[in-house]
Amino acid sequence: MRRALCSLAVAVLVLTALGAIAALVYETNRENLPRLGLPAFSNEKAQALSSKIRASLEAELFEEISSWQTTSSRYPTPDAPFRREQRWRQMADQGFDLAHVTLQVLQPDGGYVYPLGPAMARLQHLAVTGNAGAMCLAIDLVAQARKRSEVLTHLPEAISLLRRGAALGHPECLLQLGRRQILGIDGVHQSPLEGVQREMQARRLGYAHDLDGLIAYFRSKWSDNPADLTRLYCWLSVEAHHKGGDRQARMLDVLRLEADRLASKNLAALSRRLASSNFQLSTCAAMGAGHLAS
Repeated sequence: MRRALCSLAVAVLVLTALGAIAALVYETNRENLPRLGLPAFSNEKAQALSSKIRASLEAELFEEISSWQTTSSRYPTPDAPFRREQRWRQMADQGFDLAHVTLQVLQPDGGYVYPLGPAMARLQHLAVTGNAGAMCLAIDLVAQARKRSEVLTHLPEAISLLRRGAALGHPECLLQLGRRQILGIDGVHQSPLEGVQREMQARRLGYAHDLDGLIAYFRSKWSDNPADLTRLYCWLSVEAHHKGGDRQARMLDVLRLEADRLASKNLAALSRRLASSNFQLSTCAAMGAGHLAS
Protein backbone atom coordinates (compact mmCIF):
# COMPACT_ATOMS: atom_id res chain seq x y z
CA MET A 1 0.00 0.00 0.00
CA ARG A 2 2.80 2.34 1.00
CA ARG A 3 4.67 1.49 -2.19
CA ALA A 4 1.55 2.24 -4.25
CA LEU A 5 1.11 5.59 -2.53
CA CYS A 6 4.75 6.46 -3.15
CA SER A 7 4.40 5.52 -6.82
CA LEU A 8 1.29 7.67 -7.08
CA ALA A 9 3.05 10.61 -5.44
CA VAL A 10 5.98 10.26 -7.83
CA ALA A 11 3.60 10.13 -10.78
CA VAL A 12 1.84 13.29 -9.60
CA LEU A 13 5.17 15.06 -9.19
CA VAL A 14 6.29 13.97 -12.66
CA LEU A 15 3.04 15.10 -14.26
CA THR A 16 3.23 18.40 -12.42
CA ALA A 17 6.80 18.90 -13.60
CA LEU A 18 5.88 17.99 -17.17
CA GLY A 19 2.94 20.39 -17.04
CA ALA A 20 5.19 23.17 -15.79
CA ILE A 21 7.72 22.44 -18.54
CA ALA A 22 4.97 22.38 -21.18
CA ALA A 23 3.63 25.69 -19.88
CA LEU A 24 7.11 27.20 -19.99
CA VAL A 25 7.70 25.96 -23.53
CA TYR A 26 4.36 27.38 -24.65
CA GLU A 27 4.99 30.69 -22.89
CA THR A 28 8.37 31.15 -24.57
CA ASN A 29 7.07 30.12 -28.00
CA ARG A 30 3.44 31.22 -27.86
CA GLU A 31 3.69 33.53 -30.89
CA ASN A 32 4.81 30.53 -32.99
CA LEU A 33 1.93 28.34 -31.79
CA PRO A 34 -1.88 28.52 -32.12
CA ARG A 35 -3.59 30.41 -29.31
CA LEU A 36 -4.87 28.23 -26.47
CA GLY A 37 -7.65 28.85 -24.00
CA LEU A 38 -10.28 30.45 -26.21
CA PRO A 39 -13.82 29.22 -25.53
CA ALA A 40 -15.37 27.13 -28.28
CA PHE A 41 -17.37 29.11 -30.81
CA SER A 42 -21.12 28.52 -31.09
CA ASN A 43 -22.33 28.26 -34.68
CA GLU A 44 -25.89 28.15 -33.36
CA LYS A 45 -25.49 31.61 -31.83
CA ALA A 46 -23.90 32.87 -35.03
CA GLN A 47 -26.89 31.75 -37.07
CA ALA A 48 -29.23 33.50 -34.64
CA LEU A 49 -27.35 36.81 -34.85
CA SER A 50 -29.41 39.41 -36.75
CA SER A 51 -27.89 41.26 -39.70
CA LYS A 52 -28.41 44.56 -37.88
CA ILE A 53 -26.49 43.45 -34.80
CA ARG A 54 -23.79 41.86 -36.97
CA ALA A 55 -23.26 45.11 -38.88
CA SER A 56 -22.96 47.02 -35.60
CA LEU A 57 -20.46 44.54 -34.19
CA GLU A 58 -18.45 44.60 -37.41
CA ALA A 59 -18.17 48.39 -37.31
CA GLU A 60 -17.01 48.24 -33.68
CA LEU A 61 -14.46 45.51 -34.30
CA PHE A 62 -12.95 47.07 -37.41
CA GLU A 63 -12.61 50.44 -35.70
CA GLU A 64 -10.49 48.89 -32.95
CA ILE A 65 -8.17 46.49 -34.79
CA SER A 66 -5.54 49.01 -35.88
CA SER A 67 -5.22 50.26 -32.28
CA TRP A 68 -5.61 46.85 -30.63
CA GLN A 69 -2.61 47.33 -28.30
CA THR A 70 -3.19 50.97 -27.41
CA THR A 71 -5.83 53.39 -26.22
CA SER A 72 -8.65 54.58 -28.46
CA SER A 73 -11.65 56.85 -28.17
CA ARG A 74 -13.65 53.82 -27.03
CA TYR A 75 -10.99 52.73 -24.53
CA PRO A 76 -9.07 55.86 -23.47
CA THR A 77 -7.61 54.55 -20.20
CA PRO A 78 -4.38 52.58 -19.63
CA ASP A 79 -6.33 49.34 -19.17
CA ALA A 80 -7.53 49.59 -22.79
CA PRO A 81 -5.97 46.25 -23.93
CA PHE A 82 -7.62 44.34 -21.08
CA ARG A 83 -11.01 45.96 -21.68
CA ARG A 84 -10.75 45.35 -25.42
CA GLU A 85 -9.91 41.68 -24.87
CA GLN A 86 -12.93 41.28 -22.62
CA ARG A 87 -15.20 43.04 -25.07
CA TRP A 88 -14.04 40.92 -28.01
CA ARG A 89 -14.61 37.79 -25.96
CA GLN A 90 -18.12 39.03 -25.17
CA MET A 91 -18.76 39.64 -28.86
CA ALA A 92 -17.53 36.16 -29.74
CA ASP A 93 -19.80 34.70 -27.06
CA GLN A 94 -22.73 36.47 -28.74
CA GLY A 95 -22.02 34.45 -31.86
CA PHE A 96 -19.97 37.05 -33.72
CA ASP A 97 -17.53 34.87 -35.62
CA LEU A 98 -15.17 37.66 -36.72
CA ALA A 99 -14.40 38.56 -33.09
CA HIS A 100 -13.52 34.93 -32.38
CA VAL A 101 -11.28 34.77 -35.47
CA THR A 102 -9.57 38.01 -34.44
CA LEU A 103 -8.85 36.59 -30.99
CA GLN A 104 -7.19 33.60 -32.66
CA VAL A 105 -4.54 36.02 -33.96
CA LEU A 106 -4.51 39.02 -31.61
CA GLN A 107 -4.42 38.99 -27.83
CA PRO A 108 -4.80 42.61 -26.67
CA ASP A 109 -4.34 41.63 -23.02
CA GLY A 110 -0.64 40.80 -23.29
CA GLY A 111 0.06 42.11 -26.78
CA TYR A 112 0.65 38.71 -28.39
CA VAL A 113 0.24 37.94 -32.10
CA TYR A 114 -0.39 34.31 -33.04
CA PRO A 115 0.11 32.54 -36.40
CA LEU A 116 -2.24 33.59 -39.18
CA GLY A 117 -2.74 30.20 -40.81
CA PRO A 118 -5.75 28.85 -38.86
CA ALA A 119 -7.53 32.21 -38.92
CA MET A 120 -6.97 32.69 -42.66
CA ALA A 121 -8.33 29.22 -43.40
CA ARG A 122 -11.41 30.03 -41.36
CA LEU A 123 -11.89 33.38 -43.12
CA GLN A 124 -11.65 31.68 -46.51
CA HIS A 125 -14.39 29.28 -45.40
CA LEU A 126 -16.59 32.15 -44.20
CA ALA A 127 -15.96 34.05 -47.43
CA VAL A 128 -17.24 31.08 -49.44
CA THR A 129 -20.54 31.44 -47.60
CA GLY A 130 -20.73 35.10 -48.69
CA ASN A 131 -19.50 36.67 -45.45
CA ALA A 132 -18.20 40.02 -46.73
CA GLY A 133 -16.89 41.01 -43.30
CA ALA A 134 -14.58 37.98 -43.36
CA MET A 135 -13.24 39.18 -46.72
CA CYS A 136 -12.26 42.48 -45.10
CA LEU A 137 -10.88 41.07 -41.85
CA ALA A 138 -8.17 39.08 -43.65
CA ILE A 139 -6.17 42.18 -44.63
CA ASP A 140 -6.63 43.73 -41.19
CA LEU A 141 -5.08 40.68 -39.55
CA VAL A 142 -2.27 40.40 -42.08
CA ALA A 143 -1.46 44.06 -41.39
CA GLN A 144 -0.83 43.16 -37.73
CA ALA A 145 1.44 40.18 -38.44
CA ARG A 146 4.94 40.53 -37.02
CA LYS A 147 6.67 37.97 -39.22
CA ARG A 148 7.55 38.97 -42.75
CA SER A 149 7.24 35.35 -43.85
CA GLU A 150 3.59 35.30 -42.74
CA VAL A 151 2.87 38.56 -44.53
CA LEU A 152 4.41 37.28 -47.76
CA THR A 153 2.48 34.03 -47.47
CA HIS A 154 -0.95 35.47 -46.74
CA LEU A 155 -0.95 38.94 -48.33
CA PRO A 156 -1.99 37.80 -51.85
CA GLU A 157 -5.04 35.89 -50.58
CA ALA A 158 -5.93 38.77 -48.26
CA ILE A 159 -5.83 41.27 -51.14
CA SER A 160 -7.93 38.93 -53.27
CA LEU A 161 -10.54 38.69 -50.51
CA LEU A 162 -10.37 42.45 -50.00
CA ARG A 163 -11.24 43.12 -53.64
CA ARG A 164 -14.17 40.69 -53.44
CA GLY A 165 -15.51 42.42 -50.34
CA ALA A 166 -15.12 45.85 -51.92
CA ALA A 167 -17.06 44.68 -54.96
CA LEU A 168 -19.86 43.72 -52.56
CA GLY A 169 -19.77 47.22 -51.07
CA HIS A 170 -18.63 46.38 -47.55
CA PRO A 171 -17.38 49.66 -45.99
CA GLU A 172 -14.28 48.13 -44.37
CA CYS A 173 -13.19 46.60 -47.66
CA LEU A 174 -13.88 49.86 -49.50
CA LEU A 175 -11.85 51.74 -46.89
CA GLN A 176 -8.88 49.38 -46.86
CA LEU A 177 -8.73 48.93 -50.63
CA GLY A 178 -9.14 52.68 -51.19
CA ARG A 179 -6.40 53.42 -48.65
CA ARG A 180 -4.01 51.08 -50.42
CA GLN A 181 -4.87 52.57 -53.81
CA ILE A 182 -4.09 56.06 -52.50
CA LEU A 183 -0.81 55.03 -50.88
CA GLY A 184 0.22 52.38 -53.42
CA ILE A 185 1.08 49.77 -50.78
CA ASP A 186 0.80 46.01 -50.29
CA GLY A 187 1.13 45.36 -54.00
CA VAL A 188 -1.97 47.38 -54.88
CA HIS A 189 -1.49 49.62 -57.91
CA GLN A 190 -1.47 53.28 -56.93
CA SER A 191 -4.65 54.90 -58.19
CA PRO A 192 -5.40 57.89 -55.94
CA LEU A 193 -8.61 59.03 -57.60
CA GLU A 194 -10.20 55.57 -57.40
CA GLY A 195 -8.91 55.22 -53.87
CA VAL A 196 -10.46 58.48 -52.72
CA GLN A 197 -13.81 57.54 -54.19
CA ARG A 198 -13.78 54.20 -52.38
CA GLU A 199 -12.70 55.79 -49.12
CA MET A 200 -15.44 58.39 -49.35
CA GLN A 201 -18.02 55.64 -49.82
CA ALA A 202 -16.84 54.00 -46.61
CA ARG A 203 -16.85 57.30 -44.71
CA ARG A 204 -20.44 58.02 -45.78
CA LEU A 205 -21.31 54.65 -44.28
CA GLY A 206 -19.91 55.77 -40.92
CA TYR A 207 -16.41 54.25 -40.88
CA ALA A 208 -14.01 56.73 -39.27
CA HIS A 209 -10.76 54.81 -38.63
CA ASP A 210 -7.50 54.47 -40.58
CA LEU A 211 -7.62 57.94 -42.12
CA ASP A 212 -3.95 58.15 -43.08
CA GLY A 213 -4.57 57.47 -46.77
CA LEU A 214 -7.34 60.01 -47.15
CA ILE A 215 -5.41 62.64 -45.20
CA ALA A 216 -2.27 61.98 -47.25
CA TYR A 217 -4.25 62.58 -50.43
CA PHE A 218 -5.77 65.88 -49.35
CA ARG A 219 -2.45 67.01 -47.91
CA SER A 220 -0.75 66.32 -51.25
CA LYS A 221 -3.25 68.72 -52.86
CA TRP A 222 -2.53 71.57 -50.44
CA SER A 223 -3.50 74.93 -51.89
CA ASP A 224 -4.76 78.30 -50.72
CA ASN A 225 -8.30 77.30 -51.66
CA PRO A 226 -10.45 77.57 -48.50
CA ALA A 227 -12.63 74.61 -49.50
CA ASP A 228 -9.60 72.35 -49.97
CA LEU A 229 -8.03 73.45 -46.70
CA THR A 230 -11.33 72.97 -44.89
CA ARG A 231 -11.62 69.40 -46.20
CA LEU A 232 -8.13 68.55 -44.97
CA TYR A 233 -8.73 70.12 -41.57
CA CYS A 234 -12.06 68.35 -41.29
CA TRP A 235 -10.47 64.92 -41.71
CA LEU A 236 -7.65 65.83 -39.34
CA SER A 237 -10.34 66.72 -36.79
CA VAL A 238 -12.01 63.34 -37.19
CA GLU A 239 -8.63 61.63 -36.82
CA ALA A 240 -7.89 63.61 -33.64
CA HIS A 241 -11.25 62.59 -32.19
CA HIS A 242 -10.89 58.90 -32.96
CA LYS A 243 -7.14 58.41 -32.66
CA GLY A 244 -5.68 61.41 -30.90
CA GLY A 245 -2.57 63.26 -32.03
CA ASP A 246 -1.82 66.87 -32.85
CA ARG A 247 -1.86 66.99 -36.67
CA GLN A 248 -5.00 69.11 -36.51
CA ALA A 249 -3.29 71.70 -34.28
CA ARG A 250 -0.14 71.68 -36.40
CA MET A 251 -2.15 72.48 -39.51
CA LEU A 252 -3.59 75.53 -37.76
CA ASP A 253 -0.06 76.64 -36.84
CA VAL A 254 0.99 76.38 -40.48
CA LEU A 255 -2.05 78.36 -41.63
CA ARG A 256 -1.33 81.11 -39.13
CA LEU A 257 2.30 81.33 -40.21
CA GLU A 258 1.23 81.48 -43.85
CA ALA A 259 -1.32 84.18 -43.05
CA ASP A 260 1.40 86.26 -41.35
CA ARG A 261 3.96 85.65 -44.09
CA LEU A 262 1.55 86.61 -46.87
CA ALA A 263 -0.30 89.23 -44.84
CA SER A 264 -3.43 87.35 -45.89
CA LYS A 265 -6.60 88.36 -44.09
CA ASN A 266 -8.43 85.48 -45.78
CA LEU A 267 -6.07 82.83 -44.41
CA ALA A 268 -6.14 84.44 -40.97
CA ALA A 269 -9.93 84.42 -41.00
CA LEU A 270 -9.96 80.80 -42.21
CA SER A 271 -7.63 79.68 -39.43
CA ARG A 272 -9.89 81.33 -36.84
CA ARG A 273 -13.00 79.78 -38.38
CA LEU A 274 -11.45 76.31 -38.44
CA ALA A 275 -10.22 76.62 -34.86
CA SER A 276 -13.74 77.33 -33.66
CA SER A 277 -15.35 74.55 -35.72
CA ASN A 278 -16.48 71.18 -34.39
CA PHE A 279 -16.33 68.88 -37.38
CA GLN A 280 -17.99 65.46 -37.39
CA LEU A 281 -17.49 62.50 -39.71
CA SER A 282 -20.80 63.16 -41.44
CA THR A 283 -19.75 66.77 -42.10
CA CYS A 284 -16.50 65.74 -43.74
CA ALA A 285 -18.17 63.02 -45.80
CA ALA A 286 -20.81 65.50 -46.99
CA MET A 287 -18.06 67.80 -48.27
CA GLY A 288 -16.99 65.08 -50.68
CA ALA A 289 -13.70 65.27 -52.52
CA GLY A 290 -14.49 68.42 -54.51
CA HIS A 291 -12.64 69.01 -57.73
CA LEU A 292 -9.65 67.08 -56.39
CA ALA A 293 -11.10 63.71 -57.36
CA SER A 294 -12.85 64.81 -60.53
